[in-house]
Amino acid sequence: MANIVHEFVRGRLIDLACGTAYWLPQYASACSRITLFDQSEKMLEESRSKVEQLSVGDRCSFLQGDFFAHEFGRDEYDCALVGFFLSHLTEAEEGLLFAALKRMLEPSSGRFLILDSAWSAERARFNAKSERQKRRLNDGTPFEIYKRYTDRQDISGWERKYDVTISIEYVGTAFFAVSGRFAHGG
Repeated sequence: MANIVHEFVRGRLIDLACGTAYWLPQYASACSRITLFDQSEKMLEESRSKVEQLSVGDRCSFLQGDFFAHEFGRDEYDCALVGFFLSHLTEAEEGLLFAALKRMLEPSSGRFLILDSAWSAERARFNAKSERQKRRLNDGTPFEIYKRYTDRQDISGWERKYDVTISIEYVGTAFFAVSGRFAHGG
């Protein structure tokens, strides 16, 4: 997946739900401007540390907020990286994600890359395709998340539902990478 990120991400980028900016080393050299967006201030602190380590602070900005409440600018980015965010969204929220991408990406050339959890026969042995999962923080504190896995049929449905052109870059038993652009601009 690192090679896919390295090959795909360019220009003015927004890394949605960036977390610790895990993918930053793969794309930083190819981006003229990088916006790291996350709901968690703690994750953005980790991102800031990584930005400093890579000496790319002059091209980076940080936005903290709730994705669904944030007003993203129109045509502001050439590329959006959506890493392991989609799988925590309901189908209705998925539609809001695609609408936001369409608004924020440059209409003639803007594109997105979605990296996330794939639905597979192997995964089906342990999980439901859509479920609430119990997790634990490093300190042992329990919490629950919503998790929805994506298969090839779900991905191909995006073209019709969201008026996008999709390219499946990779689908494995655990992860997938899909690039795309909107068919009729923003």
